[in-house]
Amino acid sequence: MGRREKPIEATEPALGRLAAWLREQRERAGLTYRQLAARTNYHATTLQRAASGHSVPNWKVVEAVTRECGGDLKTARRKWAQANYWAHVPRPSGSRRLRPPRRVDPQQADSFADLRRAMHEMRRKADWPSLKELDRRARDKGGRLPASTLAQVLKGEAPLHKPVFLAYMEACQVREVRRALWAEAWDRTNNARTPAPVNSRTHHSEFARAMQSSSGGTSTEILFRLWVTLRNSLAAERAERAERADRADRTDRAGDPGQSAAERAEGTDDTPSVPV
Repeated sequence: MGRREKPIEATEPALGRLAAWLREQRERAGLTYRQLAARTNYHATTLQRAASGHSVPNWKVVEAVTRECGGDLKTARRKWAQANYWAHVPRPSGSRRLRPPRRVDPQQADSFADLRRAMHEMRRKADWPSLKELDRRARDKGGRLPASTLAQVLKGEAPLHKPVFLAYMEACQVREVRRALWAEAWDRTNNARTPAPVNSRTHHSEFARAMQSSSGGTSTEILFRLWVTLRNSLAAERAERAERADRADRTDRAGDPGQSAAERAEGTDDTPSVPV
């Protein structure tokens, strides 16, 4: 009798369900991992890893296990697609998803976060092609979708430019009618943005939104970058105020001193505070 398998410790419920289902199929067929490896031509370690819940296995591995164990391929495909979907969709650090995010209608999309969620849904419907595969498809159409750039766009770490959005939809084989609706959604979202003065208040608002975000899945790394930007912006504005006060103090030194420029500047700092 082989050693007892370790408990499944999946970071996503869908991934845990896939791992449990694979274990159930193997046990129902009465096969050990070595016997299954001999039938599928995959190493036993690969098969054990697929049923561990640590990461999403390759679909070919799941398909081979299901066939050899006499399982239902439609069920296997559905469970694998769900696990793969949640593995790619960003989520807030330290949280577990209990339900999928709302599906975005192109006529109701009003933010770039909505457009990115739609991009994940498009990729899911296209059976999750790899980023390299999407780049290859885009090149065949005369476009470009560099994998590194696309990965940052999907995570929300890079701006979503319209040429990238259009090339991505075509690579995911989205119907032309739907592509037109999503292109209009991008235009509407982009035009709705009103330019605001870039100062400490702007950075503070971005940082606050990122801290409160529960749908975009803001990573700790992005939060740290926003915090550093906010801290540097505050430091730069304080240095600029001090320099202005010093210049004004030197200008007023020959006349009636009254209240010094430094004193006038003190108490006018209405910029938001940030923990350092």
